[in-house]
Amino acid sequence: MHCLALSQLELLAAALVKGASMELYLTPKPGLVDLADCGSHPDLSICTMERSIQYVSDYLDEMVSSLAAGEAFVHQRHIGVRAEQRLLEQLGTNTHKGFIFLSGMLLIARWHAASADEYAIRQALSALAVEFFKNVAEQSTNGRQARRKYQAGGIVVESIRGFPSIFEEGLPVFRQAMKQHDCFRAASFAMLARLMQTVEDTTTLHRAGSQGLSRVKRDGHQLEQIVAEGDDYIAFLKELNRTYIRMNITTGGIADMLGIAYGCLLASGEIS
Repeated sequence: MHCLALSQLELLAAALVKGASMELYLTPKPGLVDLADCGSHPDLSICTMERSIQYVSDYLDEMVSSLAAGEAFVHQRHIGVRAEQRLLEQLGTNTHKGFIFLSGMLLIARWHAASADEYAIRQALSALAVEFFKNVAEQSTNGRQARRKYQAGGIVVESIRGFPSIFEEGLPVFRQAMKQHDCFRAASFAMLARLMQTVEDTTTLHRAGSQGLSRVKRDGHQLEQIVAEGDDYIAFLKELNRTYIRMNITTGGIADMLGIAYGCLLASGEIS
């Protein structure tokens, strides 16, 4: 085991945990838990989400130990399953279930790539995702039901393609917005806006159907324009949140991807 490789893995794990917190505290977000309210999730709170992130931290620490010990991918799948079960048992909700899968897969891919090179990591991620979905029988979850009902790729296709919504859309938009506005908050909402347009969010499909997802994509496009033009995107987001609560729309998958994107930016040193 190479000590430098392990330290980089630990750095990425810590960055992903911090990324989940940054996503949670970004305010306002439409239909999601943040510092202002619980969005379209009356069963959740900021405290519940913070507790959930601590479970994510414990999970990623266990994942790092498993990788460092040279354990097989099947063992790491079991670690992920146990982490999801622990969330449900302790919090009564699946909160960061999607984030657990996404962050774990990225961490494993980083280890197998043995490089910080984005292309190498995405190639490793794609191969791992193909193996994962080929060998694991999916449970009858809300996400699976939404994928089948609406013929959506969701997290499955996103993973097999190496997280294109993050690496090809969200991160480039964030970097461009930082150059344009020199404002972390504006760049964050520009990234959120692009993810709203590109992530095939099965939580949205489950709650609001294809019309709800189309609405989220349109709103993401409008939000990106408002940020780019320097207009009042905060007022737009607050009104959007009220609308989403009324329509019972949420974007949990988009939130997970936003947290992962923050983690990537932290790990690369682009933000601190």
